[in-house]
Amino acid sequence: MRLKMQHRMTNTANIFPLPAPVTFANKLVSAKKGKAIPSELNSDLILASIWENSNEGMLLTDETGTILMANPAFCLMVGMKMEELLGHHFTCIYAETEDKEKIAKSYNERFKERKTESENEQRFMLHNGHSIEVEIGESYIETDDGQTFLLTRLRDITSERSNQRALVESESKYRGLFANSLLPMFQSNMEGKLINANRAMLKLLGYNSFYELAELNMASDVCAYPEEFKAITEILNQKGYIVNAEIRLKRKNGRIITVLESARRLTDENGKTIGYEGVMEDITARKVLEKKLQEYVWALEESKNELLELNAQKDKLFSILSHDLRSPFSSILGFCEILLNEDEQLSREDRLQFISYIQEAAQEQLSLVNKLLDWSRLESNRIKIDRSEIDLHDIAQRHTNSMIGLANQKQVTLENHLPKNILVYGDAQLIGQVFSNLISNSLKFTPPNGKISIDLIEERPAQWVIGVKDTGIGIPEDDQNKLFKIEEKYTRKGLRGEKGTGLGLPLVYEIIQRHHGNIELQSKPGYGTTFIITLPKSRPEEGDVILLAGSERESKILYSRYLRNIAPSLNILHATDMSEVIQFAEEFQPKAIILCDEIQNIDEYELMQNLKNNPNIKNIPVIVVTNNNSEINHNILKRCGVAFVLGKPFTDKQLMEALESVKYNPQKAQL
Repeated sequence: MRLKMQHRMTNTANIFPLPAPVTFANKLVSAKKGKAIPSELNSDLILASIWENSNEGMLLTDETGTILMANPAFCLMVGMKMEELLGHHFTCIYAETEDKEKIAKSYNERFKERKTESENEQRFMLHNGHSIEVEIGESYIETDDGQTFLLTRLRDITSERSNQRALVESESKYRGLFANSLLPMFQSNMEGKLINANRAMLKLLGYNSFYELAELNMASDVCAYPEEFKAITEILNQKGYIVNAEIRLKRKNGRIITVLESARRLTDENGKTIGYEGVMEDITARKVLEKKLQEYVWALEESKNELLELNAQKDKLFSILSHDLRSPFSSILGFCEILLNEDEQLSREDRLQFISYIQEAAQEQLSLVNKLLDWSRLESNRIKIDRSEIDLHDIAQRHTNSMIGLANQKQVTLENHLPKNILVYGDAQLIGQVFSNLISNSLKFTPPNGKISIDLIEERPAQWVIGVKDTGIGIPEDDQNKLFKIEEKYTRKGLRGEKGTGLGLPLVYEIIQRHHGNIELQSKPGYGTTFIITLPKSRPEEGDVILLAGSERESKILYSRYLRNIAPSLNILHATDMSEVIQFAEEFQPKAIILCDEIQNIDEYELMQNLKNNPNIKNIPVIVVTNNNSEINHNILKRCGVAFVLGKPFTDKQLMEALESVKYNPQKAQL
């Protein structure tokens, strides 16, 4: 490199002593070759490193304008090689369209008077046809032998000035639209700082001055939920635009408003993102009306469902009353008529027998009416379930003790094998009614020398599986699916002629359902029957619990069926309001929470805030089922912390994929 530089200078400069810059370069070459450098030259090496590695272009010229040295940054800036520059007049970097003669004359005049360039920014066309804007700094250097050179420093500001012009041009183009539009309009940079906003935008957010608003950051200060801003920004960067994205903003007074935002991405001439601009529409009043309308729709839907349920209950009750109450009362009235009209002809034994018939029939009808009332109150949620932590051993033992006398009379062994501390969270009286009804049912169909036992069949991480087993005559397979249905009112006489109401097992079913459990049976004629009850633990171990949250009963039933198809032994809990969601999530620590629909007029975003603000449950993954399948809605939900978004309608296979996405495989969990 040194030889080339000397050769160029010999041909162009009438031979003058080797200037300081070349000596400076020689030292740099020596350093690169690993030669020892005297300590007094260390400063020269530092200068050499600056020259070689500077991001600014540097050019050293003599009084004639001949290039003596150029650093790598300058070569890169003008698109020329070092050998194309050294020894040539500096105007070689300009295009032919530039007035090189005028440029050279101006240089000579400045050099003679040792003046520097008055314009520190210039724009010109390079030899290769590319336009460039530079910031120029000049300084004169004198050597020890009295020679003078001009050191020119150039910083490429092409991109910077292009961006500024684009924003200025955009501002000028849309200034009238900004000023006069009734809709709020804005421009922001990539970091979320507002560059411009019209009067409507200031009014929307409650500010009097743009300078006051410009101090704020859109993501953290203006957006009520930063996740929404991030989701919109992602879509803008991906697609370049967004239309009617719903986002909530925070006014100066702290009030939250809802707007629709339509925006586009701003780019420079090279396609690089430089900011965003858009328009907003305040839909807060519309959202309030929509919410009220939705509340009315929910109320009407709830009233409709309640009326349908009440009507169905009425039909069932009338069906039972018309048959089961009318028939016995006909007999009662018949016996009463005989006692009244034929009293003198009847013997004492006949009177006592008729009265016992009347008493027995009346007791049966009282039992029927009581069970009908209990079932009806459960169905219509008129019974308040007084939940507390109870031990199933104690409940079962209490009802075993109360019925041991009847079991002894029938020569049937009745035993409670449940260990202590089988703890559940429920209503002691209702759970006791479950054991009472099941034991009574077994006593009717178990022959002498038979056995009835209450056993712990299985302990799961989050559930107890209890069995009420007898060695009775069993239940025909065709009748087994009728036992828990009130409309079937399945009943048959016991081995000793005992009559049933057909309402005991439907009542048991309703009680278990209200305790988030399940009941089923295994029976074979001649080999006995086992009723299998599954109830959630009050203090579950880490286990397979899924929490379904929502106000629509039908949705929860459908999704429960999907989950049962995926994993039959899953413990599925149902929550209908926010307090239940929090309570069950804290107590049972489910593997996932599935939000089926809105609860208590709380949408998905508010639900996620409540969950994420609770340190005990904030890490439980949430799967949201939604009717809004737009990309923006899915992105916002995920920004809010939702693990997976399921659009309606979906299949059990898609639900399986959602559960696997939160790192839970229910099928493996069953193994």
